[in-house]
Order: sequence, then C-alpha cells, then structure tokens
Amino acid sequence: MTLVEKLLAQASGNPYVQPGEVVFAKVDLALSHDAVAAPVARTFYQHYGAEAKLWDAQRVVLVADHFIQVNDIRNDRKANLMYQQMVDFAKDQGCYLFDLVSPGEAAGICHVLLPEKGFVRPGMIIAGTDSHTCTYGALGAFSTGVGTTDMANIFAMGDIWIRVPPTLVFELSGTLPPHISAKDIILFILGQISCAGATGKVMEFSGSILEQLPFDERLTLANMAVECGAICGLIVPDDMMRDYVKSRSSQEFAEVMADAEAEYEKVYQFDLTHLEPQVALPPKPDRVVAISQLQETPITKAFIGSCTGGKLYDLAEAAAVLQGRQLADGVDLFIVPASVEIRKQAETLGYLDIFAQAGAKILKTGCGACINSGIGVLNKEETGVYATNRNFKGRSGDPTGKNYLASPRTVAISAVKGKISHFLD
Repeated sequence: MTLVEKLLAQASGNPYVQPGEVVFAKVDLALSHDAVAAPVARTFYQHYGAEAKLWDAQRVVLVADHFIQVNDIRNDRKANLMYQQMVDFAKDQGCYLFDLVSPGEAAGICHVLLPEKGFVRPGMIIAGTDSHTCTYGALGAFSTGVGTTDMANIFAMGDIWIRVPPTLVFELSGTLPPHISAKDIILFILGQISCAGATGKVMEFSGSILEQLPFDERLTLANMAVECGAICGLIVPDDMMRDYVKSRSSQEFAEVMADAEAEYEKVYQFDLTHLEPQVALPPKPDRVVAISQLQETPITKAFIGSCTGGKLYDLAEAAAVLQGRQLADGVDLFIVPASVEIRKQAETLGYLDIFAQAGAKILKTGCGACINSGIGVLNKEETGVYATNRNFKGRSGDPTGKNYLASPRTVAISAVKGKISHFLD
C-alpha cells in the first residue's frame, strides 16, 4: 500500500484498502474556523440534540482568523455573529479555541497555527472545514477539507467516510537555483498539470529538492496541492519533519511508511535545476508562466501574507529584498505575519523595522485580503501581485481587479520596481 492507503487502512481498522474503496476512518483532529464553525454547530445540534457533546473535546480546535477583519473594509454584521457563535460553542463544549488576541487580530492563521502549536504529527488523520487543510500533509498526516455536514458528523461520532484516493508522486530533483522558492515550484507544477490535474487524488512530494527546502517551504507545497484539485498534499516523514514536530510537541507519534512495492497512479519527474520564478496570471492559479515570459505588468498593490505567504521564511525573503530599499511610487505593499509568534520572531530579527522603513504597511494577523475580508484588497480595475494561494476573480477584491500570484521574494521586488519583476539592481 501507498502511504495514504496505509494511513486510511490503519484509521479504519482494515488490513488492506485500495483506491476507490469507501471506508469510515477515525479522525485524530478536527478543525473549524469562524467562517464555518457556527453552521457546523447548528447542524450538530439539529441532528444530535440540543444537549449533544463532542465525541472528544481534546481533538477539536476552533480558530478565529477568516472574517475577523472584514469590517475594516465593509460592514458585515453577520461576520461578528458567526464569530461569537463559534466562541460560545467552544466554551459550551470545552474544546480548544484560539480566540482573538486583540480586536481584529488572530492568534494565527489556522494552517500555520496548528503545526506551530504542536497539534499536527505524522500518522494522524485530520479533517477541517477548509480546503487548505491539506497543508498538514507536510507533516506526514492525511489531512483533508470537508463540508459542514461531514464535520457535524465528525463532531458527534469522531469518524469520516472517505473514498480511498489514488496517489500521484512528484519527484523533484536537481539543485534548486538561488532565490527559487516552494511557491515557484508549486506554481510550476500547476502550470504543468492544471487546476484539475490531481482532482480527488493525493499529491505526494519526494526527491532531493525537499532536502533543500526549509520546513516552512514544505507547508507551501502541501498547502497549494488543493489548487491542483488534490485532497491532500503529502510528504513522507524524514529527519527535518521529525525535528520540527519534536520541537513543537512532546506527544509520541507513530510514523507510517509506504510499502516498497506500492502502486501509484502516476509518477511525475521534474528536474528543477533551471527553474526560474513563476507567476500565475489571473484569473486562475494554473495560468502560469515563467517570469521571463511575462509581458510588462505595472502594479499598484502587493501583498505578502496568508497561510501560504506569511510564514517566517516568507518574511525573511521579503526582508532581504526590502532592506535599504523603498517601495515604488504609487505602490502599496501589505505584509501580514501568519501568527503572533511569527510576528514576534520577525520583530526580534529586525524584519518589521525593514518593512516599515521601506514604506510597507504591516497588518494584524488574519486571513484578510486573501479572502476579500481585510485591508489590502484590490479596488476596481486595479492590478496587484500577491503571495497568496488563489487568484480567482473577486477572490481578493473587486472582480474587475487583476491578481497575479508569485513568491514573497518576487512580490517584494515587484513592489520596489512598480511592476512584476524578479530583478534587483
């Protein structure tokens, strides 16, 4: 069996499973956030009774991060109501709650926060009411997004029905060129296989390139597997992963490994030795071109943040560009650390001072502009370059705006140049 097949066999109590088979798998961790938790709670109480209790409150984590800043750009009373309903549910049930740390500021964006706080370990089955729950596959877990009804069932029963997915392997080899990031790699893959290229499947990343990537970068690879249609982006446990997990959690974990004779649906082999920075053109993440093939594209907005662009390594890449430089006239650059811990680390390392001196605006932690719910969104007919994960029409502002996706480094350089670029003088 493959890694995902072994994980699902173990969780469902079966000696063997194969792609296409439907199983009920026990869930080790369930996640929801302020955009979905309230509807899940209503469905939970409606079907299991007004006095219903979570199957295991210690395995449920709720995070305030998605719509907590929406009122900075438009009036949305429903967002406040949904947030409060989530908080009330968490208090009633006694589960984990990462509440606001100050008005409009999250403790962290959920997909960065949960690994950071030690909730995610190899061998786990994780479900979340968010498509980017696939991020946790970077820690050797099977982790996938589910809908409201599925999560209500998980809250009550602690299990999930799932069709065992086939696995696509992406062997990434070669020597990574300087300044090429995981965002460039996953955009390149998107350009190769399209937004539908891994629909309903698992993307398993392997190869020598992984050893060349800091741990933060692995999260980016797994995070954007869903942009290819995958239900999980998976990385096999190794020493880098073990060291990270042990630095965040004292809990024991049991790794699962694939069989040597496991069968995969397809193996892609990409030598990335000559990869150049990649850019996704609006309005889809798979409209990818090498930056040298991009026509000159002036910008007025740039954004470095979100679960895929606000990690410490992302901020380090931006700081290296912005040190001693100024933003181009007419360009606004917004930077959002993905957690309070990351903000503190960035401050200690001097990154926040560099950003401020360059003229960037440092925003409170939260999803914000990535989901058209905070400062930094595109206005009518505006063009921006964002280190986020999606650029669908209206995703990050007005539907007439044009959102280009790129790495944090490319976004920072573009903000200095006033156009999408990867060249520094």
